[in-house]
Amino acid sequence: MLEGVSAERGPIASVAPLAPIDRTYSYRVPAELAGRVAPGTVVAVRLGAGRRAQPGVCVSISEEEWDATLRPIEAVLDERPLLDARMLELGQWISRYYACPPGPTLRAMIPAGRRQRAGARRVRWVRLVRNDAAGLPPKQAAALSALATGGGEMRIAALCAAAGCGAGVVAALAKDGRAKIETRREIPEPGDAGGPPPAEPAFALTGDQQRAISRLTACVEERAFRVVVLFGVTGSGKTECYVRAIRAAVAAGRQAILLVPEIALTTQTAQRLARRFERVAVLHSALSDAQRGRLWEQIAAGGISVMIGTRSAVFAPCPRPGLIVVDEESEPGYKNQAAPRYHTRDVAIKRGQIESIPVVLGSAAPSLETWLNATTQAHYELIRLPRRVAGLPMPRVQVVDMRDEQRARRGVHLLSRLMEDRLAAVLGRGEQSVLLLNRRGYASFLFCARCRTPIVCPNCSVHLVFHATAGAAICHYCHERLIVPARCAMAGCGGTLVRFGMGTQRVEQELAAKFPAARIARFDSDVMRRAEDYARVLGDFEARRIDVLVGTQMVAKGLDFPFVSFVGVVSADTALALPDFRAAERTFQLVLQVAGRSGRSEVGGEVVVQTFAGHLPAIQRAVSHDYDGFAAHELEARRRVRLPPHARLVRIVLADARLTRVQREAEALAARIGETLAKFGAPADVIAPQPSPIQRIRNQYRYDLLLRFAGASAMIRSLDALRGAGALKARVRTLVVDVDPVSLQ
Repeated sequence: MLEGVSAERGPIASVAPLAPIDRTYSYRVPAELAGRVAPGTVVAVRLGAGRRAQPGVCVSISEEEWDATLRPIEAVLDERPLLDARMLELGQWISRYYACPPGPTLRAMIPAGRRQRAGARRVRWVRLVRNDAAGLPPKQAAALSALATGGGEMRIAALCAAAGCGAGVVAALAKDGRAKIETRREIPEPGDAGGPPPAEPAFALTGDQQRAISRLTACVEERAFRVVVLFGVTGSGKTECYVRAIRAAVAAGRQAILLVPEIALTTQTAQRLARRFERVAVLHSALSDAQRGRLWEQIAAGGISVMIGTRSAVFAPCPRPGLIVVDEESEPGYKNQAAPRYHTRDVAIKRGQIESIPVVLGSAAPSLETWLNATTQAHYELIRLPRRVAGLPMPRVQVVDMRDEQRARRGVHLLSRLMEDRLAAVLGRGEQSVLLLNRRGYASFLFCARCRTPIVCPNCSVHLVFHATAGAAICHYCHERLIVPARCAMAGCGGTLVRFGMGTQRVEQELAAKFPAARIARFDSDVMRRAEDYARVLGDFEARRIDVLVGTQMVAKGLDFPFVSFVGVVSADTALALPDFRAAERTFQLVLQVAGRSGRSEVGGEVVVQTFAGHLPAIQRAVSHDYDGFAAHELEARRRVRLPPHARLVRIVLADARLTRVQREAEALAARIGETLAKFGAPADVIAPQPSPIQRIRNQYRYDLLLRFAGASAMIRSLDALRGAGALKARVRTLVVDVDPVSLQ
């Protein structure tokens, strides 16, 4: 405190500016805002020498001494707290664990439509300034009394109705300083979210399902934190277990959140659950800001019982949460790829701990992190569903070695003879098929047959992918589009350009040529751009207006169609080629999941897996549905080299337009981190910086720096030390700190 400056005592607010500033600031709450500033409120504050007030979230309030040098809060931007105490605690944990500034972290937890008050209307309020009715005319005195009785502030319309006066009377009170009129932007009160009465499908539960539901229901009724891993083979009825557990939470007057990794899954799951519950909200990125804002209000008011959505749905503002379910918990889509780079599954678990409610993680192929926790951690519990419903057998899986296939056939064929035979048989019976190739486009790269020069992206160190429908080569990282020339553009060459590799467009073309009568649809992000596109294609497939669905990984995740009797994996090797320690795990999960789309009814099912690496354990275990064997093998391999889940990784990616600068700054950052951690006695391995697997994206050269820790506690303490010392900085265009990365690309 400055000498000679008098001190006062009053409320001090700790505010996290929404700007990317890695700290909070203290502000005094002026008398005119007393009672309106609360934890979770969005306020306006001034930062540094800036003339304009900036938005921030009030994190806490305490009674402290302050002097005239402490800046006041300028205004309250939203009258209602947008985050309650438990959600603020969750946000602060995310900020600390994922090394992200607190303000941007809290901002990410609130939909933009709610922060910006999309769909709001202007409402005039009146606030009591001086409760002195001396000398006032009767109507003004009555209005002043009604305002004081109403808590000191009311909407003008409500005050006029209570006092039996007109707006002119209120204006007179404001004119002589007894009241103040303010215009505020408010979102209309949420309406009734009710729907038609729920309809129950008629089917019998298996004994495995009954035991699982009994245990899940007990966990909901206990109202205590616990993580239940529901490990069930594809088609074992995990969704019905979710439904019964959610119903137990709703019956107890609580709310439930069901998280799914893809918008396609959201569409089908929402349609099915909407028939089972009265009050269901669907949250995903395809909603407009105004739609998200209205749903947020309905959830916060308790008008929604069940929330279904992708990543951000984990932040649904439930006042009475009772259960969180994470379906297909192993999917990499749960990892947010913008700051804060949180993993939805792990945030759901932390929220369950804060709210003292159970969290259910469901999968046919759990992540190795979840599997290790389920077998070693006391607060985890494993429930198995080892058999399909109705006694249905697992589909028969056959592996085709594409090296033998290429030797036996002339020409270029993406589909093996066995896959073609199975497709012909299925089409002849009027049944449906799903083909998976986890690569979009027509050809994975183009090159000149004469000089062997590849066509690469001018902005990124990757090959351009040829898209036949667009007639262009497209970069899947910066979206650069180039019209493909007829001949090689290299000086003096003029050779023919060859399209090499394959993508979903090329598979679709080959299918159309070999099965001209088949009704074929493609299901990838090139054609699925809006929620309506997902709903339309899935609706057509469910109505059997499509015979063959060709898609990327989104066709492998949880979709349930009873008349699919054949699944073909066109190439099981795409993920194996990636320079990533999770490549085998991703390959195993993808093959196992897509195989599970087949044979989910009495028609039975078959699967053909095409590969050049059929001898690898990931392929062998997947085709035999042997998760336990794969997990044991892969966990031991990871343990030997100290990789997750036996260690924790932090990946720091530096990017800049100048290669020499990013290389120099990466080396300096590694040295600074090593010195800081040594100073604080924080044990960690600082792995020397090296070029990223994709060295250049959008004309920015990229370098990786990996930090390895023995466990989460050591990692958090080390990150705290590094942030406190300002060590996680570099003079480059961008620096990304990715805690628990799911990919090293």
